[in-house]
Amino acid sequence: MIRSATVSDAARLIEVWRETGLRFRPETAERELAPVLDQDLVLVDEEDGGEVTGTVFGTYDGVRGWVHRLATRPDRRGRGIASALLGELERRLLALGCPKVNLLIEADNARVAGFYARRGYRQDELLFMEKWLVPEPGTISFIPNDPARSPRVSAPLAGGWRDIRPDLSAEQYVFAAGKAAARKAGEAAEVPPGVTPFAVIREDEGITLVLTRADADRAGLPYDYVAARITLRVNSALADVGLTASFSRVLADAGISCNVIAGLAHDHLFVDWDKGAQALALLRRL
Repeated sequence: MIRSATVSDAARLIEVWRETGLRFRPETAERELAPVLDQDLVLVDEEDGGEVTGTVFGTYDGVRGWVHRLATRPDRRGRGIASALLGELERRLLALGCPKVNLLIEADNARVAGFYARRGYRQDELLFMEKWLVPEPGTISFIPNDPARSPRVSAPLAGGWRDIRPDLSAEQYVFAAGKAAARKAGEAAEVPPGVTPFAVIREDEGITLVLTRADADRAGLPYDYVAARITLRVNSALADVGLTASFSRVLADAGISCNVIAGLAHDHLFVDWDKGAQALALLRRL
């Protein structure tokens, strides 16, 4: 069921945006919604049980309509929810007299262009410019545990990174003990059949598997720690100095533990599952 969103939906909209990795400022999300709700252009797709499975945020300035934050929960994709939301938003914009709809796609999300192209949208060559009238998100941080959350200007990252582009996975991850390494034919493999771990760590004490919670549960592997995985999409080299210190210090100041696994292209951070959204917000301010 598609319906207009209300102020009381704000928390659920934010939850969907976080699950799908959309970039937004949690501290201003409710303020952004308030002035546009009266236009009935903020829509949600809601299941019978009341769960919000998709959202779209539309605006109309009297000249052009805009599509913002079209998102479907990862476990509900492929059911036509996004298409239905976009179609209903277009119908409502047309009813308001809107002649044209615009949207912007960030470069690291270019894969969604095909979705819009199949629905009649075409690419236009424009020069996009912007100016922040408040401190730019990439240049401010917030003093941890400060009730007033007063902003302060951050020093540049030691390695010179301008935007680490953190991306929060929608899946839960765990650290589980694998079986002893197979030495002879017929012995149990260290990775259970059907399991594709994110990482395998071999220590003197045994094997640690980093894998999704769903895979661990299917394989019957015990675990204690449930984590959120944040990937830093900035291209970093293993020899770079200062990046790990920069983000680990910010998370530590906020009381968030962080376990890091570095690949050739990216760093992957594992934090307490219930701190994932908070960690993502802090990292986006770097």
